[in-house]
Formats: sequence, C-alpha cells, structure tokens
Amino acid sequence: MNTPRDSGCTLTGALSVTTEIDGSVTIVHGPGGCAHHNFSLFHTLCIGRDDPRLPRLLSTDLAEKDIIFGGEDALDAAIRKAIEKNPSIVCVLSTCVTGAIGDDVDAICRGFHGIPVISIPTAGFLGGGFRDGHVQALISLSSLAECGEKTLSVNLVGEKTLEFERDEHFNEVKRLLFGIGIPICTRFICRSSMEDISRLSRGSCNILRDSSMCEVGNYLKGKFGTPFIGSFPVGPGGTIRFLEELGAVFSLDVSGAVAAEEARQERMFEEFHALKGKKVQFRDSLGNMTDSEVCSEIAESVGMDVHPAGQPLTVPDPFPVGTEGVRRLLRQWRRACRA
Repeated sequence: MNTPRDSGCTLTGALSVTTEIDGSVTIVHGPGGCAHHNFSLFHTLCIGRDDPRLPRLLSTDLAEKDIIFGGEDALDAAIRKAIEKNPSIVCVLSTCVTGAIGDDVDAICRGFHGIPVISIPTAGFLGGGFRDGHVQALISLSSLAECGEKTLSVNLVGEKTLEFERDEHFNEVKRLLFGIGIPICTRFICRSSMEDISRLSRGSCNILRDSSMCEVGNYLKGKFGTPFIGSFPVGPGGTIRFLEELGAVFSLDVSGAVAAEEARQERMFEEFHALKGKKVQFRDSLGNMTDSEVCSEIAESVGMDVHPAGQPLTVPDPFPVGTEGVRRLLRQWRRACRA
C-alpha cells in the first residue's frame, strides 16, 4: 500500500519546517533513534532532488539514566554544542519520551541569549501527527517576525517541503502573481533565511498551501491582522478563481490577467487533442475509484469520456498546482492512454 509522504509523526512534520531555515540547527531532544530515523528520511529526500544540502540535526541521545533522572542537563549541553556551530537559529524539538518524563524544555531554551533558541513542542504521544508538527512549528517560529508596515506583497505559508513537485508548485504561483504585479514577501518557511522570517508581518495577504494550514492562517490573522487565501490554485477553474480572489483582496483589476490565463488554458487543451473521446476513470493513489470534480473538469475540457470501464488514471495527492500543473498531469494521462 502506498503511504502519503506527509504522513508520520509530529516530530517529522516539525523537522520539515525547521530544516528549511538557512543556517539553522535542529536538536531532537530524545533517544538517538528518533533523530536517526528522520535524518535518513531527509537525506534520502536530498539525494532524490540532487540537493547537496543535508539537514543539520543534533540529538540529545538520551539513555536509560537520562530517562529516569531527567534529560535537561543533556539538552543544555546539546544547545551549547549547537551554538558552537554559529547557527542562525537553534530549534529544539521534544519527543514522546521527553514529553512523558516532563523535561522543562521551554525553561532550558529561555536560558540562552544572543542566537534565538526556540522550543517547539512535538511530543506526538499527546495526539496528532505530521500535520500537527508542521502547524506547531510554523506557529512557534512566527514569534520571530518583527512588526512592520504592510507592503503590496504576499506570503506563501505552509508549503509542503517533502512534496516531489515543491519547486514546480512555487514557480507556478510565482508566475500567476507576476501576471498581476504582486511580489512575494516571504516563503514561510521554504528555503528561508532569518531575515525572510522577520518580514512575515509585512505581507498584505497570506496564501496557504492548502486547507490543512487554516489553523496557521487564522493564527497569523489574529497576530498580524493579515487576511489569507485558503489554498494554492488547483485545476483550470480554480486557477481563474485564485486570480479573481487576489484581485478582490488587493482591489486590482485582474480581468486582463484572467483573459490571458483562459487563453493559455485553451491552447494547453488543444495540445492534448489525442485524448478526445478516450474512455477513462479516476483512481486515487491507493487504487480506489474517485469522482474528483477537478479531474472531471479537466476531462470535459479535453473531451475525455468518464466511464466506469474506462482506462484507470491516477489522481495525484497533492494535486498539481495551477495551469502548468494540469499540463504535467495531462502528459501523464496521455502516456497512460497511449494517445
């Protein structure tokens, strides 16, 4: 059975955020196995992307003695070791073990000054999984943002750093924003520096990666008064609505950009005329039939016939972003249909 790449423990969700900060060091406060498992995961991801960067992870490597008598001394020593590496920030992630024994991680972190040392609670035994760690890390790190005057710009919030097409999704959103003259203030957090994070409050609108980030969107709205759009654009119609929603937020006339994007989509659908009349059905990554509205919209635009006996086509999760995401998906479907 295929397992989504963003499933897993709270700790992994938080690591997918903290390891994206330039110059950061992340300390996993717990047994060595927790850090080893996650380092292997992120190392494999880097290799798969031809990315030479490796996450800078340390572990307090708690032994039985520490679990019995407490691991706060081990954490203090690990933070001092991390600071010797001259990081931009030290992020301390708790584990189920340290949550259970009651180490006061916050108090240890508050004892250091100069370089930011941030405690992020990720003891998964308290409930939750990957998404909860992702959300908690973003909320905790938002405390590093400085108050400033808002500019005509947006923040991208909660990008899924483990997505295979992370960069393609970002480039598509950037293209759409460029078409209506709106720059990106901060990616919170993907390939970000401490300076980038400090500008978070200056964006006039937050664009969430998807609805799973609504908790973060609401938190930042309460903290900085920043409205948010609930998702990156998905599907042809969703891409047009995305532009219209941005136009409403910024009081911009986006009719020209909308017309240009609709024309782009029409040209794209013409590229896949060989799919016209093909009988297809849609299945999720587990092989179950799905009645995806976005897929049905694409099928109708190309002229495919959705039929229970049709060629099975996989609906990816997450769904590709924007018009160019639809183009990549149609290429996959064309190969599957041998069209």
